[in-house]
Amino acid sequence: MADSKKITEVSDRIKVPEGFSVHHSFCPHDCPDSCSMLVTRDDSTGKAVRVQGDPTHPITRGYLCNKVNHYLDFVYNDNRVLYPHKRVGPKGPGAKFERISWDEALETITNNFKETIEEYGSEAVQPYSYSGTMGMVGYWTMDSRFWNKMEAARLEQSICIYAAMWAGLHTYGMAHANTSIHEAAQEADYIILWGANLVSTGVHAIPFIREAKERGAKLVVIDPRQTRTTMMADWHIQPRPGTDAALALGMMKVIVDKGMHDIEFLKEQTLGWEALIETKLPDYPLDKVEKITGVPAADIEKLAVEYASANIAVIRANYGLNRHQNAGQMCRAVLILPCITGSWRHRCGGASFGNLEEMWLRHDLAKLHRPDLGDRASKRMVSMVQIGRALDEDIGYDGEKLDPPIKSIFVYNSDPANCAPNTNGVRRGLMRDDLFVAVHETFWTDTCEYADIVLPADTQLERQDLVATYGNWYFAMNEPIIEPLGESVRNSELFRMLAKKMGYVEEGDNAFTQTDEEIIRDILVQDEVNPLMEGITFDYIKKNGWARANTESDRRNFMKNGWPTPSGKIEIYSEALKDEGVDPLPSYVPEIEGQEDPKREKYPLQVLSSASHYFIGDSFQSVPRLQAMMSRPTVELSPEEANKRGLQDGDLCRLYNDRGETYAYAVIIEGMLSGMCSTQKQFKGSNTPGGVNINALNTEMLTDFGKSPTFYSVLVEVEKADEKMRKQALLQEWGGKEGYIEKWREDPRNQGVEASDDEILKQAEKLHPGVFN
Repeated sequence: MADSKKITEVSDRIKVPEGFSVHHSFCPHDCPDSCSMLVTRDDSTGKAVRVQGDPTHPITRGYLCNKVNHYLDFVYNDNRVLYPHKRVGPKGPGAKFERISWDEALETITNNFKETIEEYGSEAVQPYSYSGTMGMVGYWTMDSRFWNKMEAARLEQSICIYAAMWAGLHTYGMAHANTSIHEAAQEADYIILWGANLVSTGVHAIPFIREAKERGAKLVVIDPRQTRTTMMADWHIQPRPGTDAALALGMMKVIVDKGMHDIEFLKEQTLGWEALIETKLPDYPLDKVEKITGVPAADIEKLAVEYASANIAVIRANYGLNRHQNAGQMCRAVLILPCITGSWRHRCGGASFGNLEEMWLRHDLAKLHRPDLGDRASKRMVSMVQIGRALDEDIGYDGEKLDPPIKSIFVYNSDPANCAPNTNGVRRGLMRDDLFVAVHETFWTDTCEYADIVLPADTQLERQDLVATYGNWYFAMNEPIIEPLGESVRNSELFRMLAKKMGYVEEGDNAFTQTDEEIIRDILVQDEVNPLMEGITFDYIKKNGWARANTESDRRNFMKNGWPTPSGKIEIYSEALKDEGVDPLPSYVPEIEGQEDPKREKYPLQVLSSASHYFIGDSFQSVPRLQAMMSRPTVELSPEEANKRGLQDGDLCRLYNDRGETYAYAVIIEGMLSGMCSTQKQFKGSNTPGGVNINALNTEMLTDFGKSPTFYSVLVEVEKADEKMRKQALLQEWGGKEGYIEKWREDPRNQGVEASDDEILKQAEKLHPGVFN
């Protein structure tokens, strides 16, 4: 439970009536903005009654995105897990649970841990977590210590960003520009958003970009899809999916051929530029790049010349690029473009996918995670991308047999039944009778249906935490604002409880007794280790709620001090990649299950499963108003591809390949490229006709380097769903007869109409013959 004495921090940034108070918080969800929030509390009831953006925060600017505007519907939600539960009856969809005490839940879990370790060894216990919360204490502090002490199997948390992250680390080391896209847009005169639909996935950049356009900056959006962001572009360039490396290399060749490259920057700051220019770029003449990408040669040349001619040009890429099989080299090619032009000379120049590596990895990770508590570094690593085959077939990295098999899995901050590739394999694995499954969750997700024990998790308003934003240079902190609902418990406290039950708490070591505040104050807000924290004090960030990272620290002057790479230079040629058996220079390699794969003869459409405008992964799918806005899963198609298949807007479609099938409703979009389609990632299987989302069609193939998932390297065919599935989908959408009657009576068009339940159902039968049979 939260300590009510600590719920005292009040903001004076907005005025409220007597009896109400305003408190700092921040959005903890997996978004580059991490908005600064102000929460109004009714002090007489202890209930939060309003959330709004902090008007003094330079990025948030007083408003929240459509998702977080509904945060109170997220917190006070009928679908929340409020108490510990145990399953009674079989696993799987429709599983039944009964409430139990925390003592019983903890006893059941820790007894399983002890028995599993005794019989099979500690590697048979598998944690599974990711970014359900991006607060640093909740994401990876007390839990890391607990698993390190246990010496549990390790988890490669590479399901989102690793190809792009390692492209950056292999090229620049842990280094980024001194500004985010928000700040860069205030000076840049040429802005490229590369695979970045920021209207939906980073909306607080949009006012800055609009202001840049108003003062004459040009906005170029490179994206195969038509998106809300491409609608505001001065120029929308549509390469075929997975061909962006060829486009970037073709641009480099034009720039060099025209003598527009910054030779002095290349000589002073980079390693391998000669090899790039002499041996790699000749492979990318305009006619060849046009053939690969589908972008006209004249457009490629124009883009290259405009980019190189700009006074200050900035590239903001996004992690969709990171989800192709050839993603590592694709990300490297985009990141190297500003080296050719010397754009890094400008404070607001360069290129990035965000700044996560610096904002997260510069902290004292040894103090944070305490690897000294055990010898976990020697234990096996399981990829979270490949958890399906690990659970279902006992197969680990490189096809090795898992010995022992995973016998106990503890899931938190994640919903693997929907977010992991090979959905059907994940669910089969979770169904195993010999697998113990514990889930710590805020909501009743699809993964909960496979659990033996479900534990209640809190929300951001109920805990203290600090976030290091990965899309701008701001840290933010909050105190608990309301008491935890029900018996919900924050991540850090849960692992303290488990550690105590396991007997891990030792006198003289605060590994499992250190408070969240002590972790933030003594480890995270430390300028001795982290130059970004220079000038920031714990007291200041606690009182103000946020602080800008010190990107101007002299310790970060990469142009003067050298880049944090093995050579001290930007490594256009990467010896580390060569050692991995990867081309050390950026290159284009046709994507497996991409535009040039022969499998297209059978499955001619490449699927991009991009972020929804209304949800962040699984988060917010339990908010009724956002569910209503999203309505149902959709598949976007070009008119040409729709006509080939006899599809019209709104038709229920079957997407399928040799691995599985899913269903979505057709949305036909003018300007959409042929040879591809697009749907939403991580849509809840239980809300999808057929019960599984697009990940049922994916493989567990990893990227060329970085061990990221290949969510976009998927070839499918699309057809109109048969009559039986259309009826099933309608029934699911309505919630059966009772749901249909309820929806009919709630429809404003039927207000004042008197009809019995039987009359309503007879009308439905006329409109949809046989639907209730």
